Amino acid sequence: MIKCLVVDDEPLAREAVKTHIAKMPDLALIGECENTLQAMVLLRKESIDLIFLDIEMPEIDGISFLKRRKINPGVIFTTAYRNYAVEAFELDVIDYLLKPISFDRFVMAINKFYERKNNPVCHNEIINDNQSFINVKANRKTYKIDVLKIDYIESLKDYVKVVCADETIITHDSLSNMEDILKKFGFIRIHNSFLVATSKIKSFNSESVFLEEKELPISRTYKKYVLSHLEK
Repeated sequence: MIKCLVVDDEPLAREAVKTHIAKMPDLALIGECENTLQAMVLLRKESIDLIFLDIEMPEIDGISFLKRRKINPGVIFTTAYRNYAVEAFELDVIDYLLKPISFDRFVMAINKFYERKNNPVCHNEIINDNQSFINVKANRKTYKIDVLKIDYIESLKDYVKVVCADETIITHDSLSNMEDILKKFGFIRIHNSFLVATSKIKSFNSESVFLEEKELPISRTYKKYVLSHLEK
């Protein structure tokens, strides 16, 4: 069962989404909130898979809520306003539903949730002219990233930030999965939050590695392994 939370300051809007949820046998309504402050409290107590989140609300609006808090569940925006669409997709939400929300459109959004849940990121290694690439999904696009251009990857809970010399991409994935894919290309885990291309390390000591313009910490857990690897 997919555990859902509805956050909207309009009672009729909450009822509409709740009605759609009730029609789906694989969805379960865990709670409803009138504002994001109530949602913060509920999220501390309950495990939620999917949030239906209004944008324009009192106190803290939906977009500010996402920017301020790392949200583990998937998020589908529900709003009466079209003008937030670009910002919504920059936040990598699953979908953007305009009120009044039809059931057909609601089902399409749920299908998108399942697609992301089952295939959080598409990694395909392509060997071409001695170059290696990975394909990473973000912002409704697939980015073809040259592995040789990646400086490091940072964990952001359910997301990772892929930092290259000329771009930074945030995608829904785990650092452990990235490590499995990239370790054969000379990447090393130095911290629970960091995976680094050894070719980009300019210097190091027992506490940090230094890239061209970035210092990254070596955690105690990985220190022995990292130092033995780099001192070879």
